[in-house]
Amino acid sequence: MTSSSLLHPVHPALAHFPVAFWLGSSASDLIALKSGNAVWWAVSHYAVAAGVITGAIALLAGAVELWLRKLPPAAWRWAGLHAGLMGTALLCFMVSLSWRAAAPPPLSAVWVSLLGSAIVLAGGFCGGTLVYGYGVGVSWRAERRE
Repeated sequence: MTSSSLLHPVHPALAHFPVAFWLGSSASDLIALKSGNAVWWAVSHYAVAAGVITGAIALLAGAVELWLRKLPPAAWRWAGLHAGLMGTALLCFMVSLSWRAAAPPPLSAVWVSLLGSAIVLAGGFCGGTLVYGYGVGVSWRAERRE
């Protein structure tokens, strides 16, 4: 493994997992509410748990990469907004997970998850702006060292 491969950004690859788990958990919650089938409550419970674990890992990777990289000055605002929104979403899903001991969970756990999913969508937009607007974490737009 070369030193340049160690500098490749990991956060963009990891970030897709919690987003998929969390949005999937909200979809499963809505299906469970509509159908009354207990299997969907279990699916959403495990999806929230997997999202919390992968979300914490992605958050740590993002923090380390933010610390190691030089961002364009205009990108710092988007990075702060992205980090704040995704950290808030992680907290929402941690709260929701702590309330999901029984099946079906209390409606408050479902509402907190739905709120978390809305925050994830907003945070994902900010992350997309960093990647596609400013080239953060994209090798073809990276600064050259001389």
